[in-house]
Amino acid sequence: MSLSALFDKAYIFRKTYLTRHSRRHHSQFGEDVVLNDWLDKHVKQGLYVDVGCYHPSKFSNTCFLHKRGWHGINIDMDAIKVRCFDLARPNDCNVHAPVSDKKEVVTVYNYSRYGLGSTIDPEVAANTDTPVYSKQELETRTLTEIIDASPFAGETVDLLTIDAEGHDFAVIRSLDMNRYKPKILLTESHLKDIHAILEQPMHRYLEEAGYQLYNWVGFTLIYALPDNGLIKER
Repeated sequence: MSLSALFDKAYIFRKTYLTRHSRRHHSQFGEDVVLNDWLDKHVKQGLYVDVGCYHPSKFSNTCFLHKRGWHGINIDMDAIKVRCFDLARPNDCNVHAPVSDKKEVVTVYNYSRYGLGSTIDPEVAANTDTPVYSKQELETRTLTEIIDASPFAGETVDLLTIDAEGHDFAVIRSLDMNRYKPKILLTESHLKDIHAILEQPMHRYLEEAGYQLYNWVGFTLIYALPDNGLIKER
């Protein structure tokens, strides 16, 4: 093994297991604290799909579910992040791909070797103060296509969490809700007014699909289907 390959493996190990984060919660804004309180303790297993998964423990909405025995699909358009999931969650399906509702070749803009804020939106990249660290061309895949190609094809999706840097609605539209309708769905919005959130097309789309907005934590909107069988009775 070459010295560069050895350093690369050491870097992946350090990022996976030695990255510092809050010990009170794994999620960026404590979303997992809310979910952990909601979920019925008798629910020991389930299927999560994490789009824009970023890191196995830091800023992760699915780490606590993984620890509870759940399994899932982790998707990111940065290969280095997927490698960390391969190391930390080898029994999950970890996928390197940008997700969208249409098939096309896009440019992925990264601002650091391993960081937040990667985007496929050229306008966002052009108007960000941070210089672009690297660019890569990749073909988008739909969420339905990715689930169909996974070992969990045909299973019920219990939780879908999306952090696609402004591309969340396209990710949602790429999912066949007749086949893989998640019981709980987390998505991001940077709007600061609840009335504006309730008027945005993504909210109306989810509402028409039968979802209710259960909570708003940081940038994260938590939707759920009524009588989903996961949330404990109060």
